[in-house]
Amino acid sequence: MIEKRRYVCPKCREQLFVEGKSMYCKNRHCYDIAKQGYINLLLGNQKNSGDDGSMVAARTKFLRTGYYENLQSYLMHKIQAYQIKCLVDAGCGEGYYTNCFASVCDEVYGFDMSKCAIKEACKARLGVHYALASVADFPLEASSVDGVISIFAPIYEDEFHRILEKNGIFIRVEPGEQHLLELKQELYEQVEYNKLNKKEFQKFIKIEDEILENKIYVDKQEDLFALFQMTPYYYRTSKQAIMHLKELSHLAITTQFHVEIYKVDK
Repeated sequence: MIEKRRYVCPKCREQLFVEGKSMYCKNRHCYDIAKQGYINLLLGNQKNSGDDGSMVAARTKFLRTGYYENLQSYLMHKIQAYQIKCLVDAGCGEGYYTNCFASVCDEVYGFDMSKCAIKEACKARLGVHYALASVADFPLEASSVDGVISIFAPIYEDEFHRILEKNGIFIRVEPGEQHLLELKQELYEQVEYNKLNKKEFQKFIKIEDEILENKIYVDKQEDLFALFQMTPYYYRTSKQAIMHLKELSHLAITTQFHVEIYKVDK
């Protein structure tokens, strides 16, 4: 059985086709499809990195409780509103958002450099095409998709622009200035607001800019610690502050997401 997808070979940029349990290009470069369903398209000089197992487990645990459902629903609404049919989730992580996008798109591709995260994402078995790959060098044809979304992940303007077709949509989500403010106040004596994106993209036209804010009440210590563990704060917090956090049984926390929507300027 030979099945075509939108992948190209990361070595020679020729189209890849599924043959049995592997993918091949016409030059017979071969990439095996893992039993979980994803394909590893990282080259030897692209180190498998990204979130480790503990961070992926923490994020999976926290997000499954539904604390960020407002962002998930908002993004699904926007994807439908812009009639995006083939979407790339650039830095998809464990697939919390990606797998839901499959219900409103014809095709969804999820790319990440964390094998732990991709394996978790594949568990949903919802038909999303997952691959280990760098979002700085997508193994995709030029002008092959009509939507790219990046949620708390690095942005590579030229590469995002390359894979998007004319009038394609780029959705960027980053933390708002006060995102998780109360959590930071429990951890640090001096707290600074998050800095918002100030970059002006040269190849995209901004068409929407919105702050999505909510107050969540985390009423279980294990959920609170999972939230902490899935953030960068986990790696730069003192042992004393961590012990203090472990003593908290609940906390009301502000979630604030800065969502920007762009259109390709071609």
